Amino acid sequence: MNNKNVIRLPASENFTPELAIKHVMSLCEAGHVADILMVGYDDENDLITFSSHMTRAEAVFLLEKAKEWAMYGGLK
Repeated sequence: MNNKNVIRLPASENFTPELAIKHVMSLCEAGHVADILMVGYDDENDLITFSSHMTRAEAVFLLEKAKEWAMYGGLK
């Protein structure tokens, strides 16, 4: 992960997977995303993950930041 800045995405409880991906794609196309980690469930409720070039340690760091955002409504 080359960019140490964290961009907060708007919270949305009604985005479909397609809308969420389209929103992130628009950020990528505008050059606002350096690396990405996607986590979700497939149609059989199995965990799926995709990421750009990042180490496992960087993925854990990003997940911890996402956990803080989910628990406290923002990044500390």
